[in-house]
Amino acid sequence: MEIWWRFPKFVIGFLIASILMTMVTSGYSAAEFNQTVKPGLILPLVSLRTWAFIFCFLSIGLTTRFRDLEPVGWKAFSAFTVGVAVNVLLGYYLSVHVFGSYWSNL
Repeated sequence: MEIWWRFPKFVIGFLIASILMTMVTSGYSAAEFNQTVKPGLILPLVSLRTWAFIFCFLSIGLTTRFRDLEPVGWKAFSAFTVGVAVNVLLGYYLSVHVFGSYWSNL
């Protein structure tokens, strides 16, 4: 049971999604796939994947356990909040302004 609790469940979702996409697209030739399936099915999923990836990385570290901070006091909470705000703003700046040309070329 411990293995199940520690097992990353997204792996199961990834396998199911891979199997479903293989079943849906297996009947197409390469030319048909590029002409029909890619613009109609794959490209919207790539856009969704990109946004999900961005939100996942922006939310790393945004979990706060207020009960754990209560014994320490508001100084720890304030330091954590300032650190998260700096992290989010710096991540946004780097992603948009520093690496913007890289992302637009993908």
